[in-house]
Amino acid sequence: MITSKLGDAIGLEINDLDVTKISDKETINKISDLLSEFSVVVIRNQNITDDEHIKFSENFGTLELTKVGTDGSGSKLIILRNFDENGNIVSPTDRQRLNNLANQEWHSDSSFKKIPSKMSILSAKMIPSLGGNTEFLSMRASYNALPQELKLKIDDKICWHDYSHGRSKIDPNLVTPEEKQALPPVKQKLVLSDNKHGKSLYLGAHCRNVDGMSENDSNALLAEINSYIDTEKFIYSHVWEPFDLIMWDNRAVLHRATPIKGKIEKRLMVRTTVAGQTSTTNEC
Repeated sequence: MITSKLGDAIGLEINDLDVTKISDKETINKISDLLSEFSVVVIRNQNITDDEHIKFSENFGTLELTKVGTDGSGSKLIILRNFDENGNIVSPTDRQRLNNLANQEWHSDSSFKKIPSKMSILSAKMIPSLGGNTEFLSMRASYNALPQELKLKIDDKICWHDYSHGRSKIDPNLVTPEEKQALPPVKQKLVLSDNKHGKSLYLGAHCRNVDGMSENDSNALLAEINSYIDTEKFIYSHVWEPFDLIMWDNRAVLHRATPIKGKIEKRLMVRTTVAGQTSTTNEC
């Protein structure tokens, strides 16, 4: 397996792999180990069908079913696009476009679930000429950058993650009553320690507040943490090429989309999400 490092803090590229022809556990374990160490793994030139995408992803665990209110709901795939069924680019006020805008906030997929996801696997089907990158922020490097006093202060903290919290920043009516009922707020640890390569922060757009703290104190603490982490040296920005396949560890990185530049062109990505096996708080 030929690999090359992509970013200073995170990211590894694999160039000589066909994911449709993997049949041995040794290769899957190797990819899992690389993902655990580098948090983001890019596999080039994977022109795969949806069924092949699902089959490859299931080597790493059970797949989440896409939540209510999302394109692909009830299936093993999430469809991320900026055009409708007739191929027309949707308007800026369209709910689909607003959800895409919300995805430009730093977030971790499924942190709003009691058992958050293990990893996401995203396939590029149609990409614009300019822009539309995906950026990844290392939460392990971010944790390591915190002052020791702050690390001690937050080590046992619990946060509430709420799907509607991040979406409401884009539009207060973006999350439907059906979604709110299906996705009530959940507790997550602020610092995760289940990776052999070190501890990581667990934050993002869905993180609403710190449990047991006043609103002002919670906002101040989260702002203090964020002042250390959103720095360029911890970020890998991926410029998509046709048929790239990217895997990332949702418990070690945050990610966000970046805007398409110039004329809005079609963008189509398909994602699977590998379910986690344990909660972050050990609550059932």
